[in-house]
Amino acid sequence: MKKFVVGFFLKIFFAFLMIWISTAVVCVLGGALLHLTWTSPTAIVFTIGFVVYFPIHFMLYKPVLSHVMAHEVTHALAALAMGGKVTEIHATHSGGSTITNKSHFFISMAPYVIPLYTLIALFLYLIAAPGLKIYLIGLVGFTYAFHWVLTVYSLSHHQPDLDEGGVAFSLIFIFTANIIVLMLLFSMVWPDTLSLSQALVETYRWGLRLAQAAFHQLHLLLSPPEGKSA
Repeated sequence: MKKFVVGFFLKIFFAFLMIWISTAVVCVLGGALLHLTWTSPTAIVFTIGFVVYFPIHFMLYKPVLSHVMAHEVTHALAALAMGGKVTEIHATHSGGSTITNKSHFFISMAPYVIPLYTLIALFLYLIAAPGLKIYLIGLVGFTYAFHWVLTVYSLSHHQPDLDEGGVAFSLIFIFTANIIVLMLLFSMVWPDTLSLSQALVETYRWGLRLAQAAFHQLHLLLSPPEGKSA
């Protein structure tokens, strides 16, 4: 019973911590998006690649099997990273499974926060010759839209992966981790607008401002009205 109560309050603490961090990251990304030169070729092609995915998904074809394959492979890679062994990966249009000897919250959540195809496209973009980069940045945008849309699609159905940490806590984690990944992606594609070091510093500053604002509001709520003693 004591372990359950401690675990419950720890989840609440970390849930509020993640909400605080994700809010700070959103503020950083908001400022970066305002300062991004949207007329630059990189921004235009990335946006086109991102936007083009939506009509393909909703009007032509939902690449569910490709998503399930990436989902299960990411489970497997996360299990290997945690020191586990993977004995089987199975993927079909209706779902998939990965059999591993290790159970861990990160292994369960990894496919929802790691855009596998985007990481592959981003790696190719970073090592490609200058003349090819403009095409690959479009692929980065396309695969990133794929990740967001299919993640939301999969979460709209029952996902046993969320049961290990609890649905509410898992959803908060998924949102927070995806926002952080987006900030890191932005820093790698447009370092002149938001470098990685600048992103970390700005996140810290926004986190501090949000904490100060929260403590100020809490102080106002707990302070007695003027003219009355506590």
